[in-house]
Amino acid sequence: MEQYTDDERVEDLKKWWKENGASIIVGIALGVIAIFGWRYWNSYRDAQAETASRAYDAFIEAVEKPDAGPAGQLGQTVVADFPKSPYAALTALRLAKLAVDGGDHAAASQQLEWVIGNARLDEFKDIARLRLARVKLAAGQTAEAEKLLDGVTTASLNAEREELKGDLYLAGKNPEKARTAYAAALAASGGNRLLQLKLDDLATATPETVVPAPVAPPTPPEPAEAPTAAPTEPTATPPAPAPAPAPPTSTPGQ
Repeated sequence: MEQYTDDERVEDLKKWWKENGASIIVGIALGVIAIFGWRYWNSYRDAQAETASRAYDAFIEAVEKPDAGPAGQLGQTVVADFPKSPYAALTALRLAKLAVDGGDHAAASQQLEWVIGNARLDEFKDIARLRLARVKLAAGQTAEAEKLLDGVTTASLNAEREELKGDLYLAGKNPEKARTAYAAALAASGGNRLLQLKLDDLATATPETVVPAPVAPPTPPEPAEAPTAAPTEPTATPPAPAPAPAPPTSTPGQ
């Protein structure tokens, strides 16, 4: 069996390194870069999340103040600077509420549409769909509202979705569908007094549920008038008899 000498082994190693050494060095370098790059990315992401959190806290603090005017600008900054952060979606939802409270439905719709188009979490998108559907319903745009509700798939929002569907059907003069939607919402919510009241208002009248009107008591007869006695003429009192004349008195000695 042929044996390699030490010199031959060295020569083979040199040859192998010449053929593969460059790729090995590049691989090591890429691995080191990847490790440090991943660490840098994680550090950058954490720093961005912390900055976004502080900006969101400042926005909420401004919202809670009596003068919420500066809150709008702070909220727009959060959305613009951290569009991929969950805080941006939360901020846009809150900005939409502020707009609705101020009667600016157009601005509210704009914020909610932004959440639907940019939020990373499906739950945030469905919350925005529900709120935008309410805005559309208030504006009389029932067809658009119903289309938005059809896109809500988050299980935890089923009760709210079905209740809003009931409101839509009721606005469209369809009490049967409204009743079905309210019943589904009540079942999904596990019991809700307001939903129960809405459902009771649409209950179909049956002989068992109809309460007959109370019968009025009989009217007592009017008392008969007592006959009026005819006036009687006063009885004439007969005059007293005149006294008899006294007999003549005789004079003595006549």
